[in-house]
Amino acid sequence: MLAQLAAIILTFPGEGMRLPSVTNTYCIGAVPTNPVAPLIVNSVTTDVYRTGAFLAMVSVTGGLNRIVAEWNGETAVRTFKVDLPPKASAKPQPPSKPHDPFADLGIPTNTVCKPPPSGKKPGEVFVLVDPGHGGRDTGALSPHGWREKDVNLAQAKAIRDALAKAGFRVALTREDDSFPALYDRPKRAIRDNADLFISVHHNATHCSRNPRLSRHTTSYASNEPGRALAAAIQKHIASVMEPVKDCGAQMKSLAVCRNPAIPSCLLEVDFINLPEGEEASWDPERQKKVATAVVMGVLDWMMAPAQ
Repeated sequence: MLAQLAAIILTFPGEGMRLPSVTNTYCIGAVPTNPVAPLIVNSVTTDVYRTGAFLAMVSVTGGLNRIVAEWNGETAVRTFKVDLPPKASAKPQPPSKPHDPFADLGIPTNTVCKPPPSGKKPGEVFVLVDPGHGGRDTGALSPHGWREKDVNLAQAKAIRDALAKAGFRVALTREDDSFPALYDRPKRAIRDNADLFISVHHNATHCSRNPRLSRHTTSYASNEPGRALAAAIQKHIASVMEPVKDCGAQMKSLAVCRNPAIPSCLLEVDFINLPEGEEASWDPERQKKVATAVVMGVLDWMMAPAQ
């Protein structure tokens, strides 16, 4: 994956990008490995990771901004805009309307969620694994410009293979760089009578937060059946992610997790917008460890007594 670069690349912020009203932003990119000269970003010497990736926090102001990266006689420039602070008289936005998962997925309101398949053998359990993003939706970008959608697919395939090896019946919502519509993913879980649904993602920070200080691993669910699944899996993922901070299983309203019929969770394995997270996330060996952890978590979840 680590092809030798010819010159500096700046991945984020993108050229012409518009950022919200912030006073600083992270800047990520990469230079050829084993640099023979220091990297200077907006006049500040910046560390280069062993892969050539770098991360810098840059002060910005409202309006037009520039990032200038200099290395070994080469210069790369990014120009982007930062929104001005909102006026004090601006009206607050009305609260968003709560989602109705039954209406969103077109299922009866008396639908009852499947319990964990306690007592069943793996061959009797069908798992639908969802590689997040895809197609026109790239997801987050890493310092080298690698796309989240691609590492989601690689990690999801590793999970599929590990589940299949353990005897589970398993399928992916996408096998290639396609984009299943957001609600088509949980709808497929219902249509195919899945016993559980796992969406695979990798994280990135808000533009104003330092990815190195924010790095963690977590899983999300949007209802109690999903939370039980997320907690069982996250416990094992955390054990293979050390020393990355474990934030456990959390509740969050997410389209692919609000399924009232199928226990569903979303994994945020690592942060790819920092050099260390980029390197680890694209490492096939780490992907295999995470995949094995998911299998162990699913097996633990299956042993839980029915509610």
